[in-house]
Amino acid sequence: IARNITDRKKMEEALRKRERELEEKSRNLEDANTALRVLLKRREEDKAELEEKVICNTRELISPYIENLKTTPMDSHQLNQLTILEQHINEIVSPFLRTLSAKYPNLTPMETKVITFIREGRTTKEIADMLNISARTVDVHRDNIRKKLGLKNRKANLRSHILSLTTP
Repeated sequence: IARNITDRKKMEEALRKRERELEEKSRNLEDANTALRVLLKRREEDKAELEEKVICNTRELISPYIENLKTTPMDSHQLNQLTILEQHINEIVSPFLRTLSAKYPNLTPMETKVITFIREGRTTKEIADMLNISARTVDVHRDNIRKKLGLKNRKANLRSHILSLTTP
């Protein structure tokens, strides 16, 4: 009986030691979790600050040059290209492309351009002319976009779906 009591006390002591170790590990995990939350919050703040700087720099450093270029003599093709450049710069700083890229990271850069033009209400022929590609190539991109957005074999309108992505 004395031996059983001694063994039992040793087991109880070992159990208390394990419980203390678990409590210590639990506190360490909580501290690490808190630190990670703080880092994540700081990262989000830094990201928002960087986005704001990009928007501000675009408006202050790029937009004035585009406005100056508009006042210089250009043929219709050059003016069209400048308009596209301005629209794309505005799209870059808009939340739409960030949302689109986050939600559909498998879109190619060309598909993103085509989506931007579709969103503006451009026809396939207009998109082809602006991107200097054939209308058939635009159709292929539209088909790939429908697949990637999950609209294949559905009667949903592509432009309507794209416009719905901008609404919260």
